[in-house]
Amino acid sequence: MDVNHGHEDPGRGGVPLPDVGAMVDEHGRPPGVPSRTGTGAGAAADPARVDAARLPESPPAAEAEVNVLVSHCDREGAEAVLGVLAEAFPGMTPPSPAPARAAAGPGADPSIWAVTVDVRRRVPDAGLRARPASPVRAELDGAAEPVRQVRAVLERAFSGEHLGTVSGEHELQVALRLTARGDGPGPA
Repeated sequence: MDVNHGHEDPGRGGVPLPDVGAMVDEHGRPPGVPSRTGTGAGAAADPARVDAARLPESPPAAEAEVNVLVSHCDREGAEAVLGVLAEAFPGMTPPSPAPARAAAGPGADPSIWAVTVDVRRRVPDAGLRARPASPVRAELDGAAEPVRQVRAVLERAFSGEHLGTVSGEHELQVALRLTARGDGPGPA
């Protein structure tokens, strides 16, 4: 019984070809689909495409974003922290509008300013000379490494007291109390 009927390579004397009739090749690509660097047949691949394929891929936007909540402070304190973040991470989302009660006085509920920071757009050594007018609570939430990067920027600009951490499988939540350097406890 000939089990290779119809799958012989006439030029190789009846030896079956390994991928004849296969739905994908040994790399998981459907037949005829080129690799990221070219097919290997014909003209050489575009050098820019080859270089781009060899670069490490940047994380998707959702994995590079850190949600930051700034609270328990006056407007000047929040603006100092948000200013450091805006300088260190250009293109961050602008803070959500502060509620009207922010100007109500000391008896008012604390206001919360919320921003999203994309760590892929970091400017090194930015925002090092900030002084909040009052202690500020900052809560960072996102993928672990981006949260660590945002925390490092804040703790270089301010004195940071670590208030707590919650770790998930792939995410991290960190709460910090930020004060001007020399006005409170050092980094945790």
